Amino acid sequence: MKLSTSLIAIATITLLSGCVVVMSSSYANFHTQKTLTLEVSQLSTLVIDAGSGSLEVRGQADIDEIRVIADIYTDKKYKNNYQLSLTDSKDKAYLTAKINNSSGFWQGRSPYIDVQVIVPQRMMLDINDSSGDLLLSNIHAHIELIDGSGGIDITHVIGNLTLNDGSGELNIAHIRGDVTIKDGSGDMQLDDIQGNVNINDGSGSIHAQNITGTAVLEDGSGDMMVRNVEGMVTIEDGSGDIDVQSVGGLKLLETGSGGLRVKSVKGYFEVDG
Repeated sequence: MKLSTSLIAIATITLLSGCVVVMSSSYANFHTQKTLTLEVSQLSTLVIDAGSGSLEVRGQADIDEIRVIADIYTDKKYKNNYQLSLTDSKDKAYLTAKINNSSGFWQGRSPYIDVQVIVPQRMMLDINDSSGDLLLSNIHAHIELIDGSGGIDITHVIGNLTLNDGSGELNIAHIRGDVTIKDGSGDMQLDDIQGNVNINDGSGSIHAQNITGTAVLEDGSGDMMVRNVEGMVTIEDGSGDIDVQSVGGLKLLETGSGGLRVKSVKGYFEVDG
């Protein structure tokens, strides 16, 4: 009887002690803005490591420096809980903009940094972006981009574009160079590409038009519309409707499930699957 009473008492104490543990919420209620600059006379590439938050990179003619404006939103109790730096080594500049730690319970949005960058037009970009919307424009150099999640808009680029994207909508237009995309999920639109296009897409619709080179499109699921491609179009599709019109040639390696509409193929036409 004494043993049973003791067990009940221990259990009661454990339950009561569990009730008094309260996890308080944190707030991203502190905002500060920082600016950074770096001369680029001997630099050819900007390497960006960005965490949560939006990122905008815009090229500008006739400047010889990188300009950064960072809006930092975090908890005022830990207002220095971030990394923001712009440095250089050899022929590369390095920009880091990240929150150190955003784990826990947050009331509203967790901490983030919105970053705006202005670079010389001819500076190459090597970007690793964690999450948040991304905008690149007016760059006259090659771009390599790894993105976790968030919408992406890329426009007016003279140079090759290589993109590895986890999820989010893609809008790419006015590119003078080859475009290579590996995408997990999200709808995709490409317009006015003066070069070759190679897309490997997990899911989401693909709309591609006005391409001067060839187009290789591999898609897991989602509708596909292709218009006005001067070169050969090669398609391997898992599921979804396919609509192709006004192309230089067409190879359908796998059409999967979904409707198929083809019109105005000027050259070679082959259907395998």
